[in-house]
Amino acid sequence: MNEKILPDDQGFPVSLETRRTFAVPPTYFELSGPITLVRLVQFGRSNYAGLELNPSSISGWPGKPSYWFEEAMLLNLLREARQDLSQQQASAKQPFATPMSELIGNYVRHCLRADLAICKDWTNDFDAFVRLRLMPEDRLIALVGPVAPQPAYSQTHSQHQAVVNKNIFLEGQAKQYVIDFNYPANRPHVRRILGPFGF
Repeated sequence: MNEKILPDDQGFPVSLETRRTFAVPPTYFELSGPITLVRLVQFGRSNYAGLELNPSSISGWPGKPSYWFEEAMLLNLLREARQDLSQQQASAKQPFATPMSELIGNYVRHCLRADLAICKDWTNDFDAFVRLRLMPEDRLIALVGPVAPQPAYSQTHSQHQAVVNKNIFLEGQAKQYVIDFNYPANRPHVRRILGPFGF
């Protein structure tokens, strides 16, 4: 991957709320491949609190940027999950009651929630992911930096203060790419987003 640093006035505008998702002040980059970015998506459902959740758009909600990370991180987690669970299976006296594929998915989701600091009330489920592959000739503008830690529940949730008082935080620190596909330079890349794919 090639990264060219851009001044702020050559990037798309983002809200203060979006900037607060970074652990340090983020930087605008013009990205070119080869690299593949992925984004977590959920299917429509009622969540654990009884709220109706709309299915994710592959490129994000209209008028808002979307959050991506490198596919290499996901592949490493999948590899780690298979190795760890296979070792547990080998040392167990009987086979796991839950299918291995489901256990791997749960393992990866747990790690991603912590690494990407995704509050429980934002979504309780990651059903799948979508993929965007960048080629050497591509030029994609993204705001890049490490994810900031977040409380397990966001400020709008009734349990927010309780988890803050107990110092229950999601660590974050994974490298995130915030992308606004409404930005003229980024619009052509929307049609290249593939998926969703299962874990």
